[in-house]
Amino acid sequence: MIENLNHEQLAAILDALPIEFIFIDEHEKLLYANKGEKRSRPAPADVIGKDIRECHKPESLPLVEQFISNLKAGKKDEEEFWLLFPDRKILNRFLAVRDKTGKYLGMIEYLLDFKAVEELAEAKKEAHARDYSTPPPEDIQIET
Repeated sequence: MIENLNHEQLAAILDALPIEFIFIDEHEKLLYANKGEKRSRPAPADVIGKDIRECHKPESLPLVEQFISNLKAGKKDEEEFWLLFPDRKILNRFLAVRDKTGKYLGMIEYLLDFKAVEELAEAKKEAHARDYSTPPPEDIQIET
């Protein structure tokens, strides 16, 4: 179904995601990062084409190396760690990308700011509140 999308549509979809979305190829080169305004921290303009190791702090490199090894070898299909800051908590996940035969093509790295999600949930918690223990209003049809 992706063939139904043009380049502009696909780029806009990825930029609209409320996460940092990054693709790293099978040679550990960062080939794609979605638009900066949705990111928890701005990506440097020159990050495309860099080795993923250059994008992580030195103290996290042993963990990143382990993740790369596990994903490439097929030992795991996903890895994760948390980044904890006084004002934010960010889930950093790595997902193996494989073709239909299982060949490793690279990985997706995405970061989800849970503080932002919690703030959104708190702000919206009453917006669509409904007591689901009672029947719905008569003007709402529910199919089972």
